[in-house]
Amino acid sequence: MQKIGYLLILLGVILFVYYKFPRKPSKTIEQKIGKQNFTLEIANTPYLLSKGLSGRTKLCPNCGMLFIFGHESTQTFWMKDTLIPLDMIFIKASGQITDIYTASPEMGKSDFQLTLYKSTQPVKYVIELNAGTAKNLNLKTGEYLKLSIWYN
Repeated sequence: MQKIGYLLILLGVILFVYYKFPRKPSKTIEQKIGKQNFTLEIANTPYLLSKGLSGRTKLCPNCGMLFIFGHESTQTFWMKDTLIPLDMIFIKASGQITDIYTASPEMGKSDFQLTLYKSTQPVKYVIELNAGTAKNLNLKTGEYLKLSIWYN
């Protein structure tokens, strides 16, 4: 019985460390958006695509995340466990911006109450930046971005 207690404590410690100190994405890219350079963490695995920027308490002014999906499809994002306000920029494989949303943390809401941010067209990429960045860069739906990932 005592061994089970120790195993449960060990499991709790492992889970705490796993969620408190998540693995870093394996790759980042430098991306020019408008006239500003950004360092974007790449999310292209099931773990990174689902984790995104959740749990972070800050994001540097020129940082963000680039979500890369296997093929173009309608994508839906939410702010589950996300602690910082974000801009979400939905982008087709061609580089055309389809949607831009500014989302705020929704602490205290159940998963079923969270706002869903859905692309209006199939997209291959989503970029998340600090809230207000898309407006400061004067990004508009319909315009095109040249993503560095295409050149790597």
